[in-house]
Amino acid sequence: MNPLRLEIAHLNVGITCSAKGCAAGIEALTQLFSRSTNKTNTDLSFVISACDGGITLHADGEKLWQSDDAGEVVAAFEWAFYNRTIAALYPQFLSLHASTFALGDACITCAGKSGSGKSSLCTAALLHGANYFTDEYTLLDKQGNITAFPRPLQWGGTTHPAFAQQGMIASGLFSQGSYAFTDHEGAHVESLLWHAKRVAKKPMPMDLLLLPCFDATVENTQIEPLPRSQALLELAAEMHHQLPVQQRIHELNRRLPDGVNCLRVLFSDVHQAWQQIESRVN
Repeated sequence: MNPLRLEIAHLNVGITCSAKGCAAGIEALTQLFSRSTNKTNTDLSFVISACDGGITLHADGEKLWQSDDAGEVVAAFEWAFYNRTIAALYPQFLSLHASTFALGDACITCAGKSGSGKSSLCTAALLHGANYFTDEYTLLDKQGNITAFPRPLQWGGTTHPAFAQQGMIASGLFSQGSYAFTDHEGAHVESLLWHAKRVAKKPMPMDLLLLPCFDATVENTQIEPLPRSQALLELAAEMHHQLPVQQRIHELNRRLPDGVNCLRVLFSDVHQAWQQIESRVN
């Protein structure tokens, strides 16, 4: 695998992988990130190489992981790559546990805990022609703009309750990848990756903040306005940075544009929910 140089916001990230068993997984995880033309400066460096004990992962010269399971090293790289990158981007960028996509001129962020439905809403939006920013790490700068962090969409298995694999492929809007590893209990785990083909190229100001809540008992989608103060409280809980709560709220209040519309979305059917959201945007 040839060395990779990625451009993520203002960072140049270098990745070197000489362990053949890891190369395909590394390439699949980084496929959507912009390639950097800067060949001299590197802000973060990752090296995956073969050794007597198997395969090692180093970040900026620090040994992070060693294993004879290539997939396990790729999984360790994924965790280190995301976490070290968002740490290096702070304070210029806050990272929010949120998906973001753009439908026309509207930049929409869905924030919430795992299982709230944010990635499902993002997938529905992409299937209806939206441009992809991220499904996990929303980078919010000091001017209220969002910069793409296009990690692949990931399912926790090979199936999804709302989206059939064949339908995703037939749409022509995604390509598919994966990597596999053995977990600490000895079970085989496959991480299914979806690469959106429409990735946002330029930062955009956040226009709409959705706080989704998936509830299988709800018959019809419910969408209601949310006061900015309540939205800030809930959004503060979804920051990846370990900051005091008051500092989180203060930072978010300074960065979120004044005109951001905040909505609570309670739903059980992601397709129905997306139709209602799309009608509001259009």
